[in-house]
Amino acid sequence: MTGDDDDEGTLFSLSNTNITTDEEFVGYVHSNYLPQSSPAQIAQIATLYPDDPTQGSPFDTGLANQLTPQFKRLAAFQGDYLFTGTRRFLLEHASKTQNTWSWLNKRGKSTPVVGTYHTSDLPLWFPAENSTDFASPDALINFINTVDPNHSASSTKTKASQAVFWPKWNTPTSNGSPSLLTLSEPGLINVTSENFRVDAIKYLLDLLLEEALSG
Repeated sequence: MTGDDDDEGTLFSLSNTNITTDEEFVGYVHSNYLPQSSPAQIAQIATLYPDDPTQGSPFDTGLANQLTPQFKRLAAFQGDYLFTGTRRFLLEHASKTQNTWSWLNKRGKSTPVVGTYHTSDLPLWFPAENSTDFASPDALINFINTVDPNHSASSTKTKASQAVFWPKWNTPTSNGSPSLLTLSEPGLINVTSENFRVDAIKYLLDLLLEEALSG
């Protein structure tokens, strides 16, 4: 089991408010994340993570949450570089030899500037005692006991997590993409496709592998 918050990169971009232009974005990505990449490769990253706040993070918030002109763009890149891309890489390889499940948290999207920020899923997995939402911890407990988030160790006890069957990550959805258990507002749980930013993340992962192999 592994997963992400939808806006993993927002918290890490709060310290980059001095980056306000396209040139500064390109320079920061090149010097801090992909120093071995060529100018053409960095230009392609800039194309795949465009200077368009409607495509930035917090995702699906339109023109809102533009702390600076490059904030949402940088948050999208850093979230994919640090979390979403590496999770996808792990699942692509681990799912070949073992069962894997993955989730995406989209709750709290209305939180100003940071959206569904890094660690915001912790209360979902470890809720307060008076919480009425136990679907996530039930799935976690099931996984710990049976190595399957869908099945309880006790077949006689109904679990909230069984309300939605959680398919393995490499189970194709209707469009052929991997499956994600997605937690959204208001308290909804459904299965969605891991088909977002496919080209951008694949290209980014290719560059990361080149960086690693170049030493």
